[in-house]
Amino acid sequence: MLPKQDIMLKLAEIEESLNQLEQSLHDRISVEEQEGMNSLTDQIQKIDSKLSSVERKVELKTALMKNREKSFALQKLELSYKTS
Repeated sequence: MLPKQDIMLKLAEIEESLNQLEQSLHDRISVEEQEGMNSLTDQIQKIDSKLSSVERKVELKTALMKNREKSFALQKLELSYKTS
């Protein structure tokens, strides 16, 4: 049987190894979480960009429709003036 000091030394080595493994695991999880956050941030920015593009298109189409309505009203007024 090993003397008590040898056993205590082995236990200390095992404890140190476990601490290193714990730190390594913690670091790896932190890196993976950060990578996940970066990926989500990129996806959010892409979606936001697409949404902005759609909003601009909708605003443009709305403006065109309003112009058409004004143009149509103007044509009706002109026609009404010409026929009267």
